[in-house]
Amino acid sequence: MDLLKLIKSKTKSFEGTSSEQGLDAVVHHIEISETHYEQGKSNGEHLYTDVIYRTNQAFEGALKEAYRILTSDDPSKKTPYQIEKYFESNNTLKDRVLSQFTIYRTEWRNKSTHDYQLFFSSQEALLAIVSVSAFFNILLDQMIEKRSFDLEREKVARRAAGFFGDGKAYGSMGFMQQSIELLKLFIEELNEESVGASELKEYELQGRLAGFIAAADPDIEVLTEYSIDHGVGRMQIDMLLKKGDGRVIVELKRPSTYYNRRAREAMEQIKHYLVASKIDKGIIFAPSLGIQARDEYRESFVDSPIGELKIATLSPTMLNK
Repeated sequence: MDLLKLIKSKTKSFEGTSSEQGLDAVVHHIEISETHYEQGKSNGEHLYTDVIYRTNQAFEGALKEAYRILTSDDPSKKTPYQIEKYFESNNTLKDRVLSQFTIYRTEWRNKSTHDYQLFFSSQEALLAIVSVSAFFNILLDQMIEKRSFDLEREKVARRAAGFFGDGKAYGSMGFMQQSIELLKLFIEELNEESVGASELKEYELQGRLAGFIAAADPDIEVLTEYSIDHGVGRMQIDMLLKKGDGRVIVELKRPSTYYNRRAREAMEQIKHYLVASKIDKGIIFAPSLGIQARDEYRESFVDSPIGELKIATLSPTMLNK
């Protein structure tokens, strides 16, 4: 796996934005750190310490641009320390991103910042490069999702009032059926745009869907990558929708020519999520997005330790197995 290649493909989502230059600088620091690592094998071990200083600059730059996107605030007025403390204390970063943030900050950032006499080995330099690259990679996922959410919500808010006519039919529906109607409207929007499956990154699709729902029905709280306790571990739900006392879990799947197999896997996943969260309604959502298929709604009822589960599926019907 080429982490730097993945990173570069994700930074393209920010071309033409105020974050483009800063993200290019982060990529450059990672590239230079890799160069120092290779040169250290023949030109002296001091270059391994230079690797850490470069990865620290990449870490600092990544956090600045994440702060810009995730808070919609200008990071230039904040010191690197203030930004790090903000992310450490404000539950802004998702669990998996926060975990990688903590690892890099503890293992490399703090050590090199507070001890100028410290020297690093080739193994430590390699681990620092991998650590900051992994962190930046999944941080970009959250940034892409947030930007997609903001753009979609702004776009949909201007025309959301026309979605439901006078709103009486929508208002008389149960929350799960309202959720289904919103997903169908979202598919219609993507089809109108002729969006293909290959054009949307996973987190772009997730962000757009969350932004669409939040704008179309402001009474719905949309939580993505929502964590629930399960035994001694934790599970992460793609999306949890909340409205009043209603709760619906959405398992989001990108289109696939092997959807029939993925649908079976999704059914098992969502059963586990529903039981673990004690929520009895869930939706498997896999929009066709340009493939030769039509989206069809189906529902099933499943017995479980917490009672009967209602699981709806909105997915393509004409795909190869």
